[in-house]
Amino acid sequence: MSTNDTGIYAQFYFEPVEQAFETEKQGRPIFKDTEFVRIFIAGDQRTEVTRPATEMDKVRFADIYRRFKEGAADHEQSNGTPLSQWTMMKPSQIKELQAINIYTVEHLAALSDTGKQQLGMGAHELVAAASAYLANARDSNAAAAFAAENERLKTEVARLEEQMKLMAKQMEAMEADHGSGRRGGRAA
Repeated sequence: MSTNDTGIYAQFYFEPVEQAFETEKQGRPIFKDTEFVRIFIAGDQRTEVTRPATEMDKVRFADIYRRFKEGAADHEQSNGTPLSQWTMMKPSQIKELQAINIYTVEHLAALSDTGKQQLGMGAHELVAAASAYLANARDSNAAAAFAAENERLKTEVARLEEQMKLMAKQMEAMEADHGSGRRGGRAA
């Protein structure tokens, strides 16, 4: 999704479309499964576009389209944390939010002022909690990545130190062999 699509989401699905020419030709209804797209704004039940999917839709919502092609159900196509995975949500709240096109914590965090009005009392707090949850998750993820990188670097330093010790021992052995060879040569 492009950056100007904040709060705009899509779901792809198949819809059988009657093929008029084939229906007339064969004397019975002939249908073809056609890819459709439903484009909506989280929190807004009135603003929704449903139509056959265009190539532009497939590019604009590439991640969602890819998940659709991989067999994801409508509600699984959205990118983000499903509301059911956020422990702050009650099942009844999840159903209410899904009724107004809010399926993920990310949808909720990006909710427009109009969407908040539709939610009613407590909407600002709920949206703020969703935003805080996502920010905390990003921070935790960054901390985990730093910790993993730190461990990787410690392991690499230990490996290099071990390699240096081995090289030092080899140098000492070479010097000892070289030194004993000189003495032996002089004594002869």
